[in-house]
Amino acid sequence: MKDFKLLTWLDIRRIFRRKTNYGTNLPENIVSIRCFSDAVEINIADENFINKVNDVLKEWFGDWYDEEESVIRFDIGDATLPVEFISEEEPYITDIEIRPFWEEIAYLESNSESDSETEPAVKKIVKLPEAYTEKPSLIAFYSFKGGVGRTLNLTAHLFALLDRAKELNESINVLVIDADLEAPGLTYWNALAKQQPSVSFINFLEVYHYSPIDREKALALFANEVKKSVKHEGNSQVYFLPAFLKDNELLDIPILPEHLVRGIDGTWEYGNAIHHLGEILGVDYVFIDLRAGLSEISSPIIFDPRIQRFLVTTINDQSIQGTSLVLKQIGKVAPLEAEVKDKEYYDPSIIISMLKEEFKKLPAFNNALFELISAYVQSEEDKLDEPRLEIKEAYFVEELLYVNDWEDARSKLNRTSISVMKIAQEWAEGELITTSTEESSLSLREETDRLTEVNRLRDLSQRYEYAENGEGEDLLVTEPLKNLATNYKEQLPCVVSIGAKGAGKTFNYVQLSRFKYWESFLDKIDNISTSSESQTYIFPLLQTGNLLDKAKNVTNEARNNVRKALSENLPEFSPDGFKTKIQKALSNINWAEPEWTEFWINEISIAIGINGENGNVNNLSIINRELKKKNLRIIFLFDGLENIFPEISYQPQQEKALRALIQNVPGQLSEIRQSNIGLIIFLRRDFLRYTIKQDLKQFENLYRPYDLSWDQESFLRLVYWICSKAQLIDANQNIIGSLSKKNIIEELQKLWGKKIGADNSNEAYTHSWIFAALTDFNNRLQARDVVRLLYHAADITIENYQESQFVKWFANRLLPPQAIRRAIEPCSRKKVDEAKEEYPTFGKWVDETLYQFTPEQKKIPFAVEELGMDQPTVRMLEEMGVIYEDTGKQDTARFYMPEIFREGLGFSLARGARPRVMVLKRKALEKGIM
Repeated sequence: MKDFKLLTWLDIRRIFRRKTNYGTNLPENIVSIRCFSDAVEINIADENFINKVNDVLKEWFGDWYDEEESVIRFDIGDATLPVEFISEEEPYITDIEIRPFWEEIAYLESNSESDSETEPAVKKIVKLPEAYTEKPSLIAFYSFKGGVGRTLNLTAHLFALLDRAKELNESINVLVIDADLEAPGLTYWNALAKQQPSVSFINFLEVYHYSPIDREKALALFANEVKKSVKHEGNSQVYFLPAFLKDNELLDIPILPEHLVRGIDGTWEYGNAIHHLGEILGVDYVFIDLRAGLSEISSPIIFDPRIQRFLVTTINDQSIQGTSLVLKQIGKVAPLEAEVKDKEYYDPSIIISMLKEEFKKLPAFNNALFELISAYVQSEEDKLDEPRLEIKEAYFVEELLYVNDWEDARSKLNRTSISVMKIAQEWAEGELITTSTEESSLSLREETDRLTEVNRLRDLSQRYEYAENGEGEDLLVTEPLKNLATNYKEQLPCVVSIGAKGAGKTFNYVQLSRFKYWESFLDKIDNISTSSESQTYIFPLLQTGNLLDKAKNVTNEARNNVRKALSENLPEFSPDGFKTKIQKALSNINWAEPEWTEFWINEISIAIGINGENGNVNNLSIINRELKKKNLRIIFLFDGLENIFPEISYQPQQEKALRALIQNVPGQLSEIRQSNIGLIIFLRRDFLRYTIKQDLKQFENLYRPYDLSWDQESFLRLVYWICSKAQLIDANQNIIGSLSKKNIIEELQKLWGKKIGADNSNEAYTHSWIFAALTDFNNRLQARDVVRLLYHAADITIENYQESQFVKWFANRLLPPQAIRRAIEPCSRKKVDEAKEEYPTFGKWVDETLYQFTPEQKKIPFAVEELGMDQPTVRMLEEMGVIYEDTGKQDTARFYMPEIFREGLGFSLARGARPRVMVLKRKALEKGIM
């Protein structure tokens, strides 16, 4: 189908440019093509090739090319444009230098059209400029659309950098340029300044391009003029170069930035000119406020990868579409990812401004994120990682709609716009890094000491990975445990604590048993020692069969402690014997919930030696009465129910037995006033679905304060706690409760650095990256995975000392980025292996169905039908967090997989999948931590 309309000779030229990638990819036998208003000249290698060239023109223009008359027909009347073939000797043009103009970059092959998703398609034909090796750093702010907060974000970054310099007691010099030559904003802001500039940016362009004396001498004189209007900020100095001085300059601009690019000095001369001025001025940074829109006034800077470029946009459709178009063009000349990581070049960054919370709930917001991430070149690594395009979010503040001058901007930004300043401050912290954290070096002995610390982390993490080991004699005070202590200081708990496998159920079970007394647990939570007239005993009644000797000893000691308080003649309780009784009771197929309720109550009474009139005790009131007579209070713990009822999904008796325990027994206990009986049942989350078939949400809400789920803050506290147990980074477990989330993030930078790369890189923040990698799309995290990642990261650091580049990083962090990244794969494999044991149906699907498919078929996103998944399997995988359906996508291939499962199941990202994965992950994290 024809996709063009030929109205003028310019339309014909556009087709030639598009078909030949702006002349860089000419068909065989064609030496050159020149298109003019009155004719097209095609130089061919030999006149014998005219027929072949005619075939090419026929392919490009269809019936609009008349081979007999050698003309291209327009769509207006009978007008034509002659095509002339020239066979004169002319050398092949094999080295066309593409310049950073929209009209030239537009015709280069885009990333999506090339054979490689990760290699910029025009890398070979666009010669990137040599990276700057000396100061200053250039930072430019651009927007496709005006009025989106571009200039305000520039000023925020400027103020944040100056404040950071004050904080570090450093002196920096900064040049700010208003390079918006059509609608300058900073120039008008500066109109009220006491010291006015004596030269303008327009003057600079003219002096640089048409200097009447030697250019270096002229620039030196120009720089002296710039210095006359210096503004002091503490120990720092700020110079400002306005767009113009007088109105007539703005109305008559003979020299534009594009003239420098078209001149004899070369393609990237505009950036070079500004950088050179900065060198002569002796500044450390140059901030450039660019013209909005698709203007060649801005394009030479927009395409220059040596410059840090911030693209500001709102989620307005016009702004997103335009910004995406710009990103796609920048992506065509993007440097290799390795060059960005080595800090030779920069990828652009996006600031989405003027956001409101209600906007982020709209589909338009996620669609905007997807469009932006998709538009730019993707990462080369097959990882669920931050994309090369960094996206920050700034919220709407009405006061910022009207700003008079620099001081007004500073006052309003500091007073009202936390999000805008936070983005700027994070950037400034990456730019100005203290010597102690980035450039310090340690001795060989200190290097050995650091490795010893990593070894301690590895050993402790390995011991703590499985709660069944019984390792550790301390408890991390988490929010669920705080709630448990707060709500049950006076009365005894009657709680079902719900959590996924690896969430900490068994760990808490063992640690509560270790306390032996409820009051000891309360003292630990409150971090005080209290004296109590009576003591409440903790009796671990049902436990998992996976406990090892150390953990068994802890639970046995707790039970024996109760036994001594009751009667020395009381027989020792047998956990295995209790399980045997449960298994035997399951053979009573006629039992309903009342019988099972009586069974559980009777077993509680037997465990503590309380007998009824007829032998059996079928009511908790009887037990409570007997305990009051003995002046005893006992809390019974239940764990390991998944081992007792492994077939609950299809065995009604197991379902009835569990429902009686978690619903009927607590219900009966709640009817006893001032009960001397307490109950804490640890239950795996997925068992609820098979047990509570009505009012499930109501049941979950009842016990939500004790839910063993991990958000980002509890995840961070867990890591800090582990560091304190391993005696690392000066972590002190006694102050964990008093540390803010920000404090802990800063402390953990000693463990894993600020970012998953250099602190001033564009990489993700380490704590956010790890949390994202370990959670599923439902924002669920298991504590065991955290501990396991620390183990593998430490193990990789030690065993692959050279490859992990420990020497490069150990001065400011214990775990190198490479070790953390590589730790995800073994974590994922173990996660899958455990899930296969935990969910037999899942194991069967993995071993019998999934193994049939090749790596090429196991691509994300996927259609469930293509991988042999029926609806029950899909539901199971969704509940487990293994797959996630993107309901906002219409394609059949709309199922995704989190990184913690992807590696272990052997899936990889399909071409073009990364942007959507990143949007889904970002959406999931928004719910919990952002």
